[in-house]
Parts: sequence; structure tokens; C-alpha cells
Amino acid sequence: MKTTFNKKIKQHHRNKHGSSIMPILLKSFMMKKLKLLVFITSLLPLSVISQNDVHFSQYMFNETIFNPAAIEISNTINASLIARQQWVGFENAPSSQALNASTYIQEIFGGVGINLIHDKLGYESFLTARAFYAFPVQVSVLSSLTFGLGAGIVNRTIDGSNLRYEDMNDPNALFGRESFLRPDFNFGMEYVDPNITAGFAITHLYRSVKGAEIDFAPRHYYLYAKYLFEDIADNISLQPYILFKSSWYITQFDINVIAYYDDIFWGGFSYRLGDAISAMVGYNITPEIRVGYAYDYSVGVTRGYSGGSHEIMISTSFEGFNKNRINPKTPRLFN
Repeated sequence: MKTTFNKKIKQHHRNKHGSSIMPILLKSFMMKKLKLLVFITSLLPLSVISQNDVHFSQYMFNETIFNPAAIEISNTINASLIARQQWVGFENAPSSQALNASTYIQEIFGGVGINLIHDKLGYESFLTARAFYAFPVQVSVLSSLTFGLGAGIVNRTIDGSNLRYEDMNDPNALFGRESFLRPDFNFGMEYVDPNITAGFAITHLYRSVKGAEIDFAPRHYYLYAKYLFEDIADNISLQPYILFKSSWYITQFDINVIAYYDDIFWGGFSYRLGDAISAMVGYNITPEIRVGYAYDYSVGVTRGYSGGSHEIMISTSFEGFNKNRINPKTPRLFN
């Protein structure tokens, strides 16, 4: 894929950079320690490109964030809430939260759901709200292929009251609070059988890849696959997962392995190429409520300058609207 970045910048992928990132960081970090200057320098080439999709380390349990086809075909209502604090130790560091909910409605032969995503960096924030529909097609007795389409809006807000400029009389300077609204669409499909899951998704469909604005994300492509090795030991299952994510400007590759014990505990590790190593643990408080935690240790250019990133998740699954119980032929583990 064509790229204008050098190798060092590729390794630094932050997963989100907006047009106002430099005035925010310069205001926050000016005259502080040398490590903060290194951080700002590393962001300089990226700050003029575009806002990028939000990233969560526990994406394997929240795939509907980017793929509207990643629903569970059952009679349950599934919801998750996830919060991430990135780069602990940096003032005005990025923070992200997402709420996902979905269910399968037998009467309309499809799944419906919503995504609410909040992403904040300094004095700039993005709020995405989407609704989606997913349509499953039975491929064989034990497998299905689901197609999904999502539609919504992205609202970008900048609080200019705390920004400082080299020329405070600049007619283009922002001194108040302003919001900008854009439509948003995504598409996805997912193949599932009892052990294999593979998916493909595109976010921000109406925007071109190369022609994206600097303050809204360009089109992103996702490709992922996972395989469940059941009962490799007493009550233990193992699931490796590979994720490829790319826009025109940045490409990210993740590989992780999650181990499940007796449908009660889970834990694993993830490596994001050139960026971070993540450790994850989770516990089923009840059959309906689960919690998870992830910690990211940076191996990119911010290595040694931040306290890592923390992420917590809570999810639930309970009986839905379908009158007759659906026994899915393609069950999902902890999904």
C-alpha cells in the first residue's frame, strides 16, 4: 500500500490524530521535560493527516464497533461497555469509551444494534452514534454468512477557549466551542461455524481513502480471523485471533491468543506490531455478566515515556424478545 511515512512513524501508530492535536499538545507540554518534546516530535507528521478510528485492545469482544455483521444469532440481548485511558502519564492523553448493544429478532429475520463511541484527545472530542442491521444466510448445517450495514453520525467538538496561538489575533483562530457534524456509514460481513470466525468490514464508506478531511477519519478496512481449539486440556479452550486494519495512511496488524477456563475465567496476550503488547484477563461474575481488563505496554516511540494504557470492559447477555428460544447453529464463545 502506498504510504508517505518513514518506518519510525509507521511503528508509532496512535490510532487517532486530529487536525488540532499540535496546538493542544504544545499548550499542554510546552517547557516541560525533554521526553514530552520527543513525543510531540513523533506526532508532527501525523497531525496533518486525519482522525483515525478509535482503538480498543479488547476488540475481540466488541467487534460490532467496526463490523455491523458481528452479531450473535440467538434470542439474547447482548450489550457491552468499554472504557480506555491511553498513555497514562501524559496530560490530556487520549481516552475512549464505547457502548454496544445488539439482538437478533426472529420476526424480521435479522439482527439490530447500536454503537455509541466517544473519543477525546485534549480539547477535541468525537462522538459517533450508529444503528445497524445484520442479515444472516445459512451456508450449511453448521455455518452461516452474515451481512451488515450501519448508518449514523459523527460529531466533532473543539473547545477553543483553552487553546493558545502564536498569533492571538489570527482571524482563523478558534476561541469558543464549535461542533461539526458528518454522516457515517459502515459495512461488514462475517462467516461463522462452530470453530472458525472470519470477517471483513469497511468503516466511513462515504469518504474516500485518500481524500479524507484532516478532522474526520478516512475509510478504514478490517480483516480478521479466529479459530477456537476446544478442550485442549481439562476445561481449557484456546482461541488465536488475527486482525488486519488499514487506512490509506496507516496499517496496523494485531495477533493475540486468549485462553478460556470452564467458561468462567479468560486471559491472554496481544501484540500490536511496532506499537504495544497487551495483557488481558476476564471473569464471569454471573452467567449473564462478565468483566474484563487490559493493560498495554508500549514498544513504539513512546516506550519509556508513558505509564501504558488501561482498559476495562463489562458486558451482559440476557433473554431477548423472541418468543421461541433459538438454539444457534453457530454459537459464539463469550460474545
